[in-house]
Amino acid sequence: MVDAESVSEAARAATLAQNRAGATRLAAAHVMVEQFARSEQARADEEAAGSRRPAYARLDPQARARDHLVAACQLTCWHAARLVTAGTQIHRRLPRLRSTVDRGLMPEQLAIDIACRLAEVPDAIVSDVEDEVVARVMDDLDGGDRPSRTAVDSAIDEAVERHDPAAAEDAAAAAAATRSVRFRGARHGMATMWARLTAADAELLRRRIDTDASAASADGLDRPMDQLRADALASLAVYPPDAGPSATGPDSAAAPAPEHGGIELGDVRVGADLPRPTLGNAARAGQPIRISVIASAARGLPNRVEFVHGTYSSFEWLCTELLEGDDASVRFELIDPAPGVLDSPEHALRYVITPAMAERIRMRDGTCRHPGCSVPAKDCDVDHVIAFNKMDPELGGPTTEWNLVCLCRKHHREKTFGTNAYRSGPLGDLVIITDTGHEHRTRPKGPLARARDAIREREWNAYADRTIADDGTLVNPPGHNRHGSRRRPA
Repeated sequence: MVDAESVSEAARAATLAQNRAGATRLAAAHVMVEQFARSEQARADEEAAGSRRPAYARLDPQARARDHLVAACQLTCWHAARLVTAGTQIHRRLPRLRSTVDRGLMPEQLAIDIACRLAEVPDAIVSDVEDEVVARVMDDLDGGDRPSRTAVDSAIDEAVERHDPAAAEDAAAAAAATRSVRFRGARHGMATMWARLTAADAELLRRRIDTDASAASADGLDRPMDQLRADALASLAVYPPDAGPSATGPDSAAAPAPEHGGIELGDVRVGADLPRPTLGNAARAGQPIRISVIASAARGLPNRVEFVHGTYSSFEWLCTELLEGDDASVRFELIDPAPGVLDSPEHALRYVITPAMAERIRMRDGTCRHPGCSVPAKDCDVDHVIAFNKMDPELGGPTTEWNLVCLCRKHHREKTFGTNAYRSGPLGDLVIITDTGHEHRTRPKGPLARARDAIREREWNAYADRTIADDGTLVNPPGHNRHGSRRRPA
């Protein structure tokens, strides 16, 4: 029987090996950036002085290294970008952190967090900040207390403020420029919202949500506070009755907003009657409501309403919204899921992609098709996989569904000006062949692609049910007379 001490030592040895493997990955990321930089420079030296490529055609070595590591290390673009940034910073600017990482004394993710945060520190003080932060982190690790990313950020902010107060103020101003809100799909018809706000704005929003949720609870609404806060946040999406272009004209007079607990509440009521967002209310913003219906109900598939990034709601929800909600102008569009239904010889030889085709490709792909990239399709370019030949269209890639994919702007530039080869499949599969000979494949994940997968699965199950009995035997094996004996009567 193995004692606890032996197990503990084995775990420590495995951790040390894992940390050293992380140091190898960081070094590989740095070496890859250096190699891409040298190849780009060699390519520029070979070009004649009068035929140098414009700036937009030159690819950043760090971006190219990131895209290679996405597939090679099975990472998302975000994680690969942080790995490249950390590897470059550690081997160029952070000698003390590099020494600690190379000896396997610091976990890879913790080193990445520190290096990426120190990348924002000015060169004049980075050495002093690095010494202070690494010493503090190593002291915590020696005591068995691994600091969180938030603790690391706070320690670096404090060190920067001590060594250069002006730089701290500049960093705060730069951070305010990164505020954003993002939505991501979750399971079971849910979604998550991620917001990056200034501390003052976040506090005001928190007070508003807590005020509305507390008022609803005091009015007798029997729900947990977390649900009431979510309902209060959703109620902020409700437009007031006089919202719209007519209410925002120069002659419209805005009434003073009431206050509750020092927070302006506008026209949204608080209490048990928290307003619920509806399709009709959303139409008051002046944006038309468009509903695309994928024609799969006739094939026996369940009806449901798809939203961005794969989230969905029930078909009954849509019926309730249309029948019981506010008046709204709704336009339905029937989408045939069959591949290539919009292809035509006339448009195949035209470079310009029609709006209907572009929307269909975005509905099929869902996101950027480069491995590890999650940029929504609505923010992507629709690009030809095989380049269109403007001089002789018959010799280039056609403008058809199988030859079109969604690529975000940075990966569109990588495809156009990089050295990778691209190949597409009839159902939207994309194969990327790197200059090292590795092949990486992605499949579309949008609502149209999911509908096709469900239709194909149902048809296969129906075929299997017809040919395979419950006991696993073939109902119609090869060589079997399907129609039975047909002897003539004597």
